[in-house]
This record gives sequence, C-alpha cells and structure tokens, in this order.
Amino acid sequence: MAFLTWLREKRRRLWDASYMQDRHKLLTFLREAYRNQSEDVANLTQHAEQMYYPHLREQFRQIVEEEQSHVQWLREKITMLGGNVPQPSTSISRGANTWENLRRDLEEERKDDDAFLNGLHIAERLDREIADGLSRLRHDEQRHRAQLLDLLQKSEPDAVPSSSSQSEDMERQKQSWLAHQKMVWLEQRRSLWEADGKPIPWAEWIARREYEWTANELPNRELHWARRLTKQAATDILVPRVSEKM
Repeated sequence: MAFLTWLREKRRRLWDASYMQDRHKLLTFLREAYRNQSEDVANLTQHAEQMYYPHLREQFRQIVEEEQSHVQWLREKITMLGGNVPQPSTSISRGANTWENLRRDLEEERKDDDAFLNGLHIAERLDREIADGLSRLRHDEQRHRAQLLDLLQKSEPDAVPSSSSQSEDMERQKQSWLAHQKMVWLEQRRSLWEADGKPIPWAEWIARREYEWTANELPNRELHWARRLTKQAATDILVPRVSEKM
C-alpha cells in the first residue's frame, strides 16, 4: 500500500514538473509572439500610410486591424497565465520604397507562421482554448501573407497582372514552371532524406514536404515568377524606345 502511495506521488510530481515546464514554454512563446505582432502592427501601420493607391491602402489597413486584434488576444492570454506583458520595440522597418516595405512585411508574416506552428504544438498539450486561438491566428497569418503577396505584385512599378487577368497561355506557362520547380525541390529533399537513412516513414515525410512547399516554398516561387515577368515587361518597353531613338 505504501509503495502504491509512493508511486502515485511520484507520478503526480512528474506530471506537475512536466506541466510547469510546458506552461513556461507556452508563456515564453506568447510573450515573444506578442512582441513580434506588436512590431508588425507598427510597421504595417506605417507602410499602409505610404501606399499610393487608396484602394490598396484600405486593403492594407484591414490587415492591420486584424493584426491588432491578435496583439490584444495575446496580451489577454499572457495576463491569464500570470506573465508580464513585454515592451515591444519602437523602431520601424523602412525600405527604399513601397515595394521593399511589402517584401519585408511578407517575410515577417512567413516567420510568424512558423512561430505560431511551434506555439500551437505546445498549447495542444496544455490548454485547448489557447490552442484553438493560436490556430485561428495562424490561419489569419497565412491569409495575410497571401494578401501581402497580391499587394506586392500590384504595387511594383510595371506590376504583372494577377493570375485572374493573365492570358490562359501565360497561366499554363506559370503552372508548368511551378510544377518543374516543385519536382526539382522534392528530388533534392528526397536525396537528403535517403542520405539520412530515411528516419521517418515515406507517408509522413511527403506530408511534411507538401506542407513546407505550400507554406514556404510556393509563395517564394510565385514571387520570383512575378518579378521575372516584370523585368521582361520592362525590357519589352525599353527596347522599342531605344529603337525609336536610333
């Protein structure tokens, strides 16, 4: 009987220690997320005011409003867990122009998505309500990234039209190029996986790669495609002008 009592007490202590460790990790994540989101709001607010076209500026402001709601939610959860709300940096990230500002904002959104995924894994072991909230915030971050990518293309001088206004032939070329990019990228990752001795099953490995491609690699490839077309369009405009002068 004494042994069972000792065993239950030991298990309780181990559970308490694990709980406190996860709680500390979650609180640390929430504080860091609060600091990053607060800095994002400051940067996005400043960058929104620099948008030249009113309708694009309004789209930007809607993103800012949702990011502000994230900051408020994070503040409430930090306080609920008994933590101190950190003081965010007051410095503003400024690019050389609107396009550069948007590119920086897009990169920060990508980093935020990765961070929210890590925080979500911690919260799922500790607090379902917080986990659900982080899942919602992460979904918003992914949507904001798509919106910023669209704004980036529209804001660049000689911007390439969105896919909805592109010719069918151009869209087919884009999808073919993206498919080739994905194939090459997957082959490179597969070689590394095999060189490591295939540490995880194929099904799990390919599922992770599909997520990585969609969340991280695909937006970068789409941006590269848009910039390549923009340079081509600028060249097409410049060449006739040079010919006219000659």
